[in-house]
Amino acid sequence: MTQISRTQEEFFLALKGIQETVVASVTSKLDISVIDVESIVYDITSETICQIMTLLDGYLNESVQLDIIDLKSGEPLRAGLELHDKCVDYLKFN
Repeated sequence: MTQISRTQEEFFLALKGIQETVVASVTSKLDISVIDVESIVYDITSETICQIMTLLDGYLNESVQLDIIDLKSGEPLRAGLELHDKCVDYLKFN
């Protein structure tokens, strides 16, 4: 596993928390098998988040070249890593 900064770690943990919150919210509103729905929602959220990270990495659209900057340190989130590659270390995939 590539060494990452504290800011990067906190960002990916926040993404993980968002995914878990969305899955819990969606599954609580449905009347079908929770296991099946949970699996589907994890797939949807993980793919969506990874596609957003791929966009931020600059691979989906050449016109969109962005980064996220830590306001406290001024450090770019993408420093030393590809955001979309790091998703697999934090998000749940089914």
